Amino acid sequence: MIGHLNPNWKINILTSRPQLFNESIVADTRKSNWESKGDMTGRINRVSNKASDVIPGSNIVLICSPAHTRFDIFRQINDLLPDGCLLGSIFGQGAFDWQAQHALGGTQELMRRNITLFSLQYVPFICKAVDYGKRAIIIGPKKHLYCTSFPIERVHYACSAMSLAFGIPSIPIPGFLNLTLTPSNQIIHPGRVYAHFKDWDGESTFEASEMPLLYEDLTEEGAHEIQLLDDEI
Repeated sequence: MIGHLNPNWKINILTSRPQLFNESIVADTRKSNWESKGDMTGRINRVSNKASDVIPGSNIVLICSPAHTRFDIFRQINDLLPDGCLLGSIFGQGAFDWQAQHALGGTQELMRRNITLFSLQYVPFICKAVDYGKRAIIIGPKKHLYCTSFPIERVHYACSAMSLAFGIPSIPIPGFLNLTLTPSNQIIHPGRVYAHFKDWDGESTFEASEMPLLYEDLTEEGAHEIQLLDDEI
């Protein structure tokens, strides 16, 4: 999508499975509120499992992975990050800023290199791979994004970059604690799954074709469990 909206941007991808990627990725927007946009195609400039092939010269480095994988990623890219770049995540939970500061040598080192940390509060949309590295479906794109940065005085710079990248207005928020203390997945997923499995006998099997969808088949009971967790937090 970033490549579709910004055809002059060079999109490099660091992945453990570079052999599965095409020279471009097609996103299907049907049944989403972007359906009128049609298919969105982004060309890939370079894809590799070696950070040294894709990180040098990057103006924006966007990490799209679970929180527990970030330390390893930071260590791979640290010596390759250009001074003055934007380094961020599409999902700021898990104390992204503390992880980055710790892994990259501390706040003084980041400021010496003029690196701006940033993160979105929530993902811009959900994707499901139809053919990994080649085609995906976009689900539920947001109408607004919320973004913060470190140092905080660069938040408008980060918001502008994300607005351009995703074509969605990005709104500044005060700091990373707004992200760290908003654990939406840790509310939604346990409540949803508990409601489905709470009466399971521990032995019976389930037919895959009969398993409910995580969001579309949410029940009143599941919604109640989610609300209880939200109220507690």
